[in-house]
Amino acid sequence: MLLPSNPLEQALFNSASDNSLLPTFYDLLMKSNVFILGSIIGKENGTFNINEDQEFDIQHWENEDDNSPVIPFFTSMQMLQQAIPEDSSYIEIPSTNFMEMTLGVSLVLNPNSDYGVELDFDDVSGLLDVDPEAMLDDQNTEEAEDGEMFLGILDNRPENLCKAMIDVFSNYPEIETAYMAAIQVPSESKEAHLLIGIEGKGDLDTAIPNIADSIPEEENDSDYEMFDFYTMSDDDPEEISQFLKDNDTAFYHASSTEVH
Repeated sequence: MLLPSNPLEQALFNSASDNSLLPTFYDLLMKSNVFILGSIIGKENGTFNINEDQEFDIQHWENEDDNSPVIPFFTSMQMLQQAIPEDSSYIEIPSTNFMEMTLGVSLVLNPNSDYGVELDFDDVSGLLDVDPEAMLDDQNTEEAEDGEMFLGILDNRPENLCKAMIDVFSNYPEIETAYMAAIQVPSESKEAHLLIGIEGKGDLDTAIPNIADSIPEEENDSDYEMFDFYTMSDDDPEEISQFLKDNDTAFYHASSTEVH
């Protein structure tokens, strides 16, 4: 267990053994900077002032219970490094700014630690002192208009489903590689589902219906009830193709019959 490295962590440590100290912790949390996994789009490493024009690429994880998106954040660099052993891009940001830009997505403070805190929509709304119902109405409208989506890489790929897809893909020489991720579009569904990104040559869109029908439902050993196919391209306006290539390893190659 890491010892508290700053006043915020000390307040969190104290509140864990005395619930009457929780208001003190939350008050300090809203006055503190926190660390998140992600980057500012178009910016290299450095120090920047936050403004409305900046776009953030914030890393999302999956809730173990229902696979819904959850955003991890941390009280210090040492807590972040404990949860993420490999080097990852991160941002230090005032907690109020962070909570305002992610309102609607569940948060978890210091995951994989002895003193983690989960914050749902109502919790964050209370900390920001906003009307949850009014904010939820506004946010649902924005999501429907903006087509907001959350993408995540799977911790463990479904072995049977991957093998079934590899068997089917091998019959389609136009498919060169395939990737697998989780996707959620809040404006369409509260549930996440699998996204299968395929790239190759020729008219892949025409082949997709036959491919989908060739994969037995009983081979779906994933945590998701459904999966969609997505045709990848270098000029993908949704940037899904780039996300898959940057963050995942293809589970299918035309020259391979093994799950990677």
